[in-house]
Amino acid sequence: MKSLTHNLYYVFISAFLIACSHLVFAAESLTPEDIVHDFYSEYLKNDAEDNNILVKKYVSEQLLNNIADSAICNYDSDDSISASELKKICSQVRECKNYKGNYICNWGGVWIESDVDYFTKSQDIYPSWKLNIKTSTIMKDESTSVIEVVLGNDSEPKNTLNVSLNKINAGWKIISVTE
Repeated sequence: MKSLTHNLYYVFISAFLIACSHLVFAAESLTPEDIVHDFYSEYLKNDAEDNNILVKKYVSEQLLNNIADSAICNYDSDDSISASELKKICSQVRECKNYKGNYICNWGGVWIESDVDYFTKSQDIYPSWKLNIKTSTIMKDESTSVIEVVLGNDSEPKNTLNVSLNKINAGWKIISVTE
């Protein structure tokens, strides 16, 4: 009886380890193209609160910080940081320029527009964008990837973006979005 219990214990542990290994391999099998497609599929259909969770999942912490710093300097602060911290962030000299009618500034190596959504480069989201998301790999190596994403179809304006990703902690994270 003891050996039967002992054998069942090992069978259970083995089955558990095999199941866990499949989960690990499944998570690792997501390509940068999959990540970008999944991100935009969810981002375009979710409300703002859900998007905060989504963005934290798919976007690098550095890009999140750059976008947040840009937002607090370009819009009224929500008092989440002190006046001295706000002054420290916003008084830094940044390279800025007019690009396609938008005012953009370099925040930590990332060009961020002040009047459009960073991830869509648009003030509007067209219904066809939610239903038509095409991705293709422009470049990929061990730690860096650039994915082209085309939002929309011919019924409304299409939006073509280049999404750069880096491998961070064994997963792919968005580090910039450009037109």
